[in-house]
Amino acid sequence: MIYTVTLNPAIDETIVIEEYQRNEVNRSLDSRKDVGGKGINVSKVLNIFGIDSICAGILGDENSKIFIDYLKGLNIETDFYIISGENRTNIKIVERKLGTITDINNKGFKVKNEDLEDFLGHFLSQVKEGDLVVLSGSLPKGIGNHIYKYIIESLNLKSVRVILDADGKPLLKGIEAIPYAIKPNIHELKSIVDVDEKDMNSILKGGKYLIDKGIKKVLISLGSEGAIYITEKNAYISKEIKVPIKSTVGAGDAMIAGLIYAIENNLTDFQSLKIAVACGTAKVMTEGTKIPDIDIIREILKDIVVESIE
Repeated sequence: MIYTVTLNPAIDETIVIEEYQRNEVNRSLDSRKDVGGKGINVSKVLNIFGIDSICAGILGDENSKIFIDYLKGLNIETDFYIISGENRTNIKIVERKLGTITDINNKGFKVKNEDLEDFLGHFLSQVKEGDLVVLSGSLPKGIGNHIYKYIIESLNLKSVRVILDADGKPLLKGIEAIPYAIKPNIHELKSIVDVDEKDMNSILKGGKYLIDKGIKKVLISLGSEGAIYITEKNAYISKEIKVPIKSTVGAGDAMIAGLIYAIENNLTDFQSLKIAVACGTAKVMTEGTKIPDIDIIREILKDIVVESIE
């Protein structure tokens, strides 16, 4: 089974304006609300591939029904631990004139130690050998930066594969436990190893360093410039593909879903990078955190150019 863990879920509200005017009344041209959180976003994209997953994590009780009902409507199984509090709302401001997207992310609820222990006790007892777990996203108040490291160490003992997608200290701590795979963007990679983002050889060397540490798969997002995928046997780079950008929210999560699809279907490393980039590209062409269209992913897949690098 595949589990996606979201410890700090969010309702993503996207507001479209012409151009932001400071100290003025800014009127919305359009808006939408989507259930989000990085792990949840991964499950949403897996769902369009027909891959079952269980959304786990922590939800605040005050607006938890929005999340549960939404995921139930997609036939995505949930196993959230419910605590007292309200799930955060993140604001995405799209300026149509400038083509920019500004994120304003709230901190969310606070988790008590006993709640965290209860969640971990239940979750870790559910996951079995051979399962795949995605740990992704920010942490709510009350949870220390070591949490991903602790979960990875616990799951490694059960021969469970873990994909980690985080930033800051939770990422750095998590890597110490040697997850199965990671998906840093270039800025997150620079926080892990000393690389020159303008030098492809430097980026490749940084990724291989992580492979030498024991991580099996390193997928590095380069934004609009493509991505690099490094494993024990291969290293590939995808070329830039120009598409209309509607929202960058969830693009990395879509890439992880593509990688999981590749893992589940035993695709080659070459094919894995292609499908991961196709998923991420389709997502940036999609408004808000709306689920990308499977047909668009298939069409984009034909245009993705991937080359081997040494």
